[in-house]
Amino acid sequence: MSVLGATNRVPVGSGVNSGTPECPVCTTPNARYFFTKHSYPVYRCRQCKLEFLHSQPDDGLLASIYDNNYFLGEPTRESAERTAQLKSATACLYLDQLGRALLQPDASILEVGCGNGELLVQARMRGFRVEGIEYSSIAAENANRRLGAGMVQVGTLDSVPLPLESFDAVAACDVIEHVRDPKSFVRRAYACLRPGGLVFLVTPSLDSWSRTLMRQHWMEYKVEHLFYFSKRSLRLLLASAGFQRLEFYSNKKAVSFEYVYHHFRTYPVPVLTPLISGLKYLLSRRALDRQWNIAGSGVIVIGQKPLSEQSKSGI
Repeated sequence: MSVLGATNRVPVGSGVNSGTPECPVCTTPNARYFFTKHSYPVYRCRQCKLEFLHSQPDDGLLASIYDNNYFLGEPTRESAERTAQLKSATACLYLDQLGRALLQPDASILEVGCGNGELLVQARMRGFRVEGIEYSSIAAENANRRLGAGMVQVGTLDSVPLPLESFDAVAACDVIEHVRDPKSFVRRAYACLRPGGLVFLVTPSLDSWSRTLMRQHWMEYKVEHLFYFSKRSLRLLLASAGFQRLEFYSNKKAVSFEYVYHHFRTYPVPVLTPLISGLKYLLSRRALDRQWNIAGSGVIVIGQKPLSEQSKSGI
């Protein structure tokens, strides 16, 4: 479930605010400046409610963010093991949701941005056939060590050659907000799916309670998050690629107080960060490690590729 799934193409006008942009999803000229976060202007589409950075950070800056220290937690073996356990638990929650929609017991799943392979490992244990794509060569190596050589390829959905109509499901968890061109991403996912196949996306949601509460201090406003989706903009995005029968679910993740602490330390929020930092030193190790399944800021959307091109239509 790595977030390292962005393409490496430099956007037009990168690093330069080239005026009022059109919305990248609905293409209407209704995008207006909203506010500035970390020196990058955030624009909001008044039509579909998409928010996005304009202009986007260049490849050099993103590469400096996506280094080996990008993942949360202390740089210790014990901390890494605790984080891996949380990610595996979250993967099980996702597979519970996806498994209810995948009728074939031996369905094939491609995960884009698979990180160290937690979801793929859990999926294989449930009888699914799995493959992965991961931007980080180190994470891909870790995943292949667990899954077998060659199961995870290094690259992006655009750069890795994949046979058309070869998967029953394409999963991308906490990835699409990082890619430079979401429309290209979902079209590529559509092409990889067999007729009737499913796309499974997890992404921060502008409709979430945390966004409503924190507003411009929302912890998901990060330089590496190039897009922020509403339910409406996700509908339009997936419909533009041909997906139908969209279903939305609350995104629950397995977290611990320690994990939350590291998140808010890395992405500070006024009031909350100092409060959580203070509480950390009052809690026992057991309390810090206790697992909670929480719906914080994200949404899950599942869309289906039509069984035939004749049935392809908008949502």
